[in-house]
Amino acid sequence: MSISRRDFMSLIGSSVAGAAALTVGSRYIHSSGAQSTDAANLKAWRISAVDPVEQGAVPVVLENTASGETLRVDICRQGSRLSPVAQSKRFDLFLANGGNGDSPTRREHTLVVRSLARRLDAEGAQVPNTVLSMDARLAEHPELFDTSDDIVNA
Repeated sequence: MSISRRDFMSLIGSSVAGAAALTVGSRYIHSSGAQSTDAANLKAWRISAVDPVEQGAVPVVLENTASGETLRVDICRQGSRLSPVAQSKRFDLFLANGGNGDSPTRREHTLVVRSLARRLDAEGAQVPNTVLSMDARLAEHPELFDTSDDIVNA
């Protein structure tokens, strides 16, 4: 099943905050003080753009309306041997931050990407035919990344 960019955008909506309540719970946050702070921080994040499938991934730009910070998340088909920042039932979500995979991801960034993954699950987002797993994406477009992420033996 192939869906358009517009259909994909309608599935995830324009706000990650809608999924924040699902993510910001005891599974990820262990103290009530951290939970309320993280929940407030997550509510500032919005989806500012969902671009057409590019080199096998759906690029999504998240923006923090309080700070102006932006994140690009590449949404790929699930099944990569690399470690995504977050996973949904059908997708692997990778931060496209120009890093080589060996720098730790900030906690807030991890939580907001997990929120997006949970939003995809809650909305039942389907994988467009042109979306590849990260492994297939790198095989088809080796110029994309020179990553030092460890690949697990299959």
